[in-house]
Amino acid sequence: MTTMYRVIVPLAAAVLGIAGTARAAEDKLTTTLRGVVEENVRAYDARDTDAFLRTLHPQSPGFEATKAILSDQFREGDIKVTLVDYRYIGHDDEFAVARVKMKTVAPPGSTGFQSNVTDSVVLFHRDEFARAWKLWSEDVLGVKFEQ
Repeated sequence: MTTMYRVIVPLAAAVLGIAGTARAAEDKLTTTLRGVVEENVRAYDARDTDAFLRTLHPQSPGFEATKAILSDQFREGDIKVTLVDYRYIGHDDEFAVARVKMKTVAPPGSTGFQSNVTDSVVLFHRDEFARAWKLWSEDVLGVKFEQ
Protein backbone atom coordinates (compact mmCIF):
# COMPACT_ATOMS: atom_id res chain seq x y z
CA MET A 1 0.00 0.00 0.00
CA THR A 2 1.39 3.38 -0.91
CA THR A 3 1.79 6.20 1.54
CA MET A 4 -1.02 8.13 -0.12
CA TYR A 5 -3.52 5.29 0.53
CA ARG A 6 -2.32 4.99 4.13
CA VAL A 7 -3.31 8.62 4.63
CA ILE A 8 -6.46 8.79 2.49
CA VAL A 9 -8.23 5.67 3.74
CA PRO A 10 -8.16 6.60 7.47
CA LEU A 11 -9.00 10.21 6.60
CA ALA A 12 -11.99 9.14 4.52
CA ALA A 13 -13.16 6.83 7.30
CA ALA A 14 -12.90 9.67 9.81
CA VAL A 15 -14.85 12.06 7.57
CA LEU A 16 -17.58 9.48 7.00
CA GLY A 17 -17.76 8.83 10.74
CA ILE A 18 -18.17 12.54 11.45
CA ALA A 19 -20.82 12.82 8.73
CA GLY A 20 -22.69 9.86 10.22
CA THR A 21 -22.59 11.41 13.69
CA ALA A 22 -23.83 14.75 12.33
CA ARG A 23 -26.65 12.99 10.47
CA ALA A 24 -27.68 11.15 13.63
CA ALA A 25 -27.78 14.47 15.51
CA GLU A 26 -29.93 16.01 12.74
CA ASP A 27 -32.29 13.02 12.83
CA LYS A 28 -32.61 13.34 16.61
CA LEU A 29 -33.36 17.08 16.35
CA THR A 30 -35.92 16.43 13.59
CA THR A 31 -37.69 13.89 15.79
CA THR A 32 -37.54 16.17 18.84
CA LEU A 33 -39.02 19.15 16.99
CA ARG A 34 -41.77 17.05 15.43
CA GLY A 35 -42.55 15.84 18.94
CA VAL A 36 -43.00 19.45 20.09
CA VAL A 37 -45.50 20.04 17.28
CA GLU A 38 -47.32 16.77 18.02
CA GLU A 39 -47.56 17.62 21.73
CA ASN A 40 -48.86 21.09 20.84
CA VAL A 41 -51.61 19.52 18.70
CA ARG A 42 -52.42 16.90 21.35
CA ALA A 43 -52.70 19.56 24.06
CA TYR A 44 -54.89 21.76 21.86
CA ASP A 45 -57.25 18.91 21.02
CA ALA A 46 -57.42 17.97 24.72
CA ARG A 47 -58.12 21.61 25.61
CA ASP A 48 -55.22 21.36 28.06
CA THR A 49 -54.10 24.98 28.49
CA ASP A 50 -51.08 24.20 30.68
CA ALA A 51 -49.74 21.49 28.36
CA PHE A 52 -50.33 23.70 25.32
CA LEU A 53 -48.46 26.63 26.88
CA ARG A 54 -45.56 24.33 27.85
CA THR A 55 -44.92 23.80 24.11
CA LEU A 56 -44.44 27.56 23.60
CA HIS A 57 -41.25 29.41 24.45
CA PRO A 58 -42.12 31.77 27.34
CA GLN A 59 -40.12 34.65 25.79
CA SER A 60 -41.59 34.24 22.31
CA PRO A 61 -43.21 37.33 20.80
CA GLY A 62 -46.69 35.75 20.78
CA PHE A 63 -46.65 33.94 24.13
CA GLU A 64 -48.69 36.42 26.18
CA ALA A 65 -51.21 37.09 23.40
CA THR A 66 -51.70 33.36 22.85
CA LYS A 67 -52.10 32.77 26.58
CA ALA A 68 -54.73 35.52 26.73
CA ILE A 69 -56.93 34.17 23.91
CA LEU A 70 -56.49 30.43 24.44
CA SER A 71 -59.47 29.95 26.74
CA ASP A 72 -61.71 31.79 24.23
CA GLN A 73 -60.49 29.49 21.46
CA PHE A 74 -61.22 26.43 23.57
CA ARG A 75 -64.80 27.64 24.13
CA GLU A 76 -65.47 27.88 20.37
CA GLY A 77 -66.41 24.24 20.11
CA ASP A 78 -64.85 20.94 19.32
CA ILE A 79 -62.36 22.11 16.70
CA LYS A 80 -59.89 19.32 15.88
CA VAL A 81 -56.34 19.85 14.69
CA THR A 82 -54.28 17.25 12.84
CA LEU A 83 -50.66 17.37 11.75
CA VAL A 84 -50.74 16.76 7.99
CA ASP A 85 -47.07 17.24 7.09
CA TYR A 86 -43.84 18.09 8.89
CA ARG A 87 -40.56 18.85 7.14
CA TYR A 88 -37.46 19.84 9.04
CA ILE A 89 -35.54 22.59 7.23
CA GLY A 90 -32.49 23.33 9.38
CA HIS A 91 -31.03 25.01 12.44
CA ASP A 92 -28.25 27.17 13.81
CA ASP A 93 -27.03 27.51 17.40
CA GLU A 94 -30.23 29.24 18.58
CA PHE A 95 -33.13 28.49 16.28
CA ALA A 96 -34.53 25.63 14.21
CA VAL A 97 -37.00 25.82 11.32
CA ALA A 98 -39.61 23.41 9.95
CA ARG A 99 -42.42 23.60 7.44
CA VAL A 100 -45.66 22.39 8.99
CA LYS A 101 -49.10 21.72 7.52
CA MET A 102 -52.03 21.46 9.91
CA LYS A 103 -55.61 20.54 9.20
CA THR A 104 -58.18 22.25 11.38
CA VAL A 105 -61.69 20.79 11.24
CA ALA A 106 -64.80 22.55 12.48
CA PRO A 107 -67.37 20.57 14.45
CA PRO A 108 -70.44 19.38 12.50
CA GLY A 109 -73.00 22.16 12.06
CA SER A 110 -70.48 24.90 12.85
CA THR A 111 -71.21 28.24 11.21
CA GLY A 112 -68.49 30.36 12.83
CA PHE A 113 -65.47 28.44 11.55
CA GLN A 114 -64.47 26.94 8.21
CA SER A 115 -62.26 23.85 8.09
CA ASN A 116 -58.86 24.47 6.51
CA VAL A 117 -55.29 23.33 5.97
CA THR A 118 -52.65 25.84 7.00
CA ASP A 119 -49.15 25.73 5.52
CA SER A 120 -46.61 27.45 7.79
CA VAL A 121 -42.95 27.94 8.49
CA VAL A 122 -42.43 27.34 12.19
CA LEU A 123 -39.51 28.68 14.19
CA PHE A 124 -38.32 26.84 17.31
CA HIS A 125 -36.04 28.21 20.02
CA ARG A 126 -34.26 26.31 22.73
CA ASP A 127 -35.52 27.22 26.20
CA GLU A 128 -32.31 27.13 28.24
CA PHE A 129 -34.20 27.13 31.54
CA ALA A 130 -36.29 24.08 30.62
CA ARG A 131 -33.49 22.65 28.43
CA ALA A 132 -36.02 21.89 25.73
CA TRP A 133 -36.97 23.10 22.28
CA LYS A 134 -40.16 25.20 22.23
CA LEU A 135 -42.29 26.86 19.57
CA TRP A 136 -41.17 30.44 18.99
CA SER A 137 -43.19 31.78 16.06
CA GLU A 138 -45.09 30.85 12.94
CA ASP A 139 -45.39 32.48 9.54
CA VAL A 140 -48.38 31.32 7.55
CA LEU A 141 -47.52 30.66 3.90
CA GLY A 142 -51.05 29.85 2.85
CA VAL A 143 -54.46 28.55 3.87
CA LYS A 144 -56.71 26.24 1.85
CA PHE A 145 -60.31 26.32 2.97
CA GLU A 146 -62.41 23.19 2.71
CA GLN A 147 -66.09 22.94 2.00
